[in-house]
Amino acid sequence: MKILVIDDHILFREGILLMLKGLNIEITSYEAGSFEAAKKVMQDEPELDLILLDLGLPDVSGLEALVMINKQLPNSNVVVLSATDVHSVVEQALNCGAKGYIPKSSTTSVMLSALQLVMSGGVYIPPEILQRQPASNNLAQSRNLATRLTSRQYEVLQYLAEGKTNKEIGFALSLSESTVRVHVAAILKALNVKNRTQAVHVANRSSKKQVG
Repeated sequence: MKILVIDDHILFREGILLMLKGLNIEITSYEAGSFEAAKKVMQDEPELDLILLDLGLPDVSGLEALVMINKQLPNSNVVVLSATDVHSVVEQALNCGAKGYIPKSSTTSVMLSALQLVMSGGVYIPPEILQRQPASNNLAQSRNLATRLTSRQYEVLQYLAEGKTNKEIGFALSLSESTVRVHVAAILKALNVKNRTQAVHVANRSSKKQVG
């Protein structure tokens, strides 16, 4: 597995690389202390499996970096590592394509479990964020789905359940049709299903369990 750690603190990068040994798999690791350095690594290694991104980079805003990374390497899993655990920031990161958000205050075991979830196709959201988010937030209408889908993905899934096309969903959410397709693909991957019908079935089953 090829992993890139992007953080401007060398001691933190070294700590993360040491922690990654706990995944018990063969890892080829790369480091970058800035986004400019990260871009060079990504150009040289376009098949990175996992990218761990700090939001506090010195040469670019974290969310901007996240968007550009996903555009350059759409098949890589990008996980945010941040000292910030503000709900709005977490949600913005997930909406920008992060496959997980891990507070830097997390324990090693939590980080490893989060990365294993992401590498298996899931989306990691810190439990403490789920617990204190507004009850009206779509992100947690189903706790089971919330651990795997971003709020935007959950909205798209709701429209899928209504039988709407990608074009109709895009119009409703002010998204391009291609962006909707990206979200649908992410939903299928997160729920480990092959098509839209199966995704809706999983969502309905989860909702019934929640009610029960």
